[in-house]
Amino acid sequence: MAAAAGAGWPAVCEKFRAARTLSAVESLKDPETEPYRSKYSARALLQEVKQLLSAAEEGGEAVLAVRRAVLEYELGVNHIDTEELSAGEEHLQRCTQLLEPHRLSPDCVSLYIQAQVM
Repeated sequence: MAAAAGAGWPAVCEKFRAARTLSAVESLKDPETEPYRSKYSARALLQEVKQLLSAAEEGGEAVLAVRRAVLEYELGVNHIDTEELSAGEEHLQRCTQLLEPHRLSPDCVSLYIQAQVM
C-alpha cells in the first residue's frame, strides 16, 4: 500500500508503533493519579491510524481486512485495559468479523484466535 489518505505507509506504521509503545512501555510509568494517561494517548493514535486505513484505496481486500482487524484488536485490548469492557468487546467482535472470511489464512489464524479468547 503506497499511501493511505495522503500519509505514506511508513508514517502509518510509525503511528501504530508509537501507540504500541505508549500502551506497553510508557503506561508503566503513568502516575497513580492518571493511571490510563498513556493508554488514552495510544487510543487516540490508533483512531488516527484507523481513519487513515478507512480512506485507503490501495491493497487487496484480504490485506486491508487484516490491517483493520489488527487495529480493532488493539483498540479492544486498549478498552479492556482501561476497564471499558463493553467497548473492548465491540472492537474484538469487529476484529473477528473482519477476519472471518480469512480465518484459516496463515496471516490471520493467530489474531483470530486471540480476539476470540480475549
